[in-house]
Amino acid sequence: MTLLLAAQALISLTLLVSGLAKLPDRTATADAMLSLRLPARSLHPVAATALPFAEIVLAVAVWIPVPALQGVLAAATLLLMLAYLVIIARALTFGEAVTCSCFGRLGSPTVSRTTLGRNILLVVLAALALGSAASGTTAQALRAEAPSTLALLLALALAVLLTALTLGGSRRPAPEGGTAADQAVGDDPALSSDLPADAAAMDAELDYQRSSTPYGMLRMAGQEPITLKTLTRERAALLIWVQPGCGPCERVLSSVPGWLEEIGDVITIRTLFRVPPEELPASVLERAGETAAQDIDRNLMDVFRARHSPSAVLLGADGMLAGGPVRGGNDVIRFVEEIIEQLAEARETGDLPAV
Repeated sequence: MTLLLAAQALISLTLLVSGLAKLPDRTATADAMLSLRLPARSLHPVAATALPFAEIVLAVAVWIPVPALQGVLAAATLLLMLAYLVIIARALTFGEAVTCSCFGRLGSPTVSRTTLGRNILLVVLAALALGSAASGTTAQALRAEAPSTLALLLALALAVLLTALTLGGSRRPAPEGGTAADQAVGDDPALSSDLPADAAAMDAELDYQRSSTPYGMLRMAGQEPITLKTLTRERAALLIWVQPGCGPCERVLSSVPGWLEEIGDVITIRTLFRVPPEELPASVLERAGETAAQDIDRNLMDVFRARHSPSAVLLGADGMLAGGPVRGGNDVIRFVEEIIEQLAEARETGDLPAV
């Protein structure tokens, strides 16, 4: 009985932590669904909103001492755990690292074999919990052994809380010559989402004195490297740093074809990757298309302090910075939308020829 109850308690606490962690950042959950290539993309925002509440209900309502209700909820939990397992196993076959945001911002959301092992364990726990509910063990324990059952739940809840606080309070030391914020948004795709307010405030300090376009180089597929000066010799250029597999980057990358159609006749768009375009997965090239370029040795990332993906900067044809850099999925999309709006106004006033 103790083993079955412990399984139910663990799966409930896992669902509760997962649901509560997802509630504050539902955009990250929707981004994760995009990274995981789940179908019905138009329904992702709805699913991202409903999922945390569903997990919380499954975690809490199963402790109502009604055997039939417990059996239904335990079965639903097992089906959910099996679905998560299939999604994670499938993600491991992708050509790039994928973020899942399985527990919001707690832990490491990068999908790995460890993630798969964790989900297998969750399926086993859910199966044991279903056995406990179906046999009436859970309801019986709640009626007959309420104090000891409550003590078990409390002990497990405290263990989970301490773990969450430990993970949430961990910070890597700042790198030499940089800040802790720079380190935090460096290379980890788990942190490839919208910047916190303090980082945004730091960028606001740079707003906005136009400066000369710095020296830097990029390379298109099948071409020799070119400098930013060459890239902007005839017209402005929009540089967008993305990293395949991070949710906000996937959202930005999916917007690139539309942006290219809207402003590609006036502004050169380049989506920058750490690897040569020839090495990018087909799913990435389908969206990046002719805009894909390599940020050689991350030289542009360094010179523009674009350590966070996605990021974007607009370079003017006059050899000066025209906007940005901006960081974070929402800010990058808003930045490009503002550029599109300004160009549309310029066409309306005749400052630019109509398309």
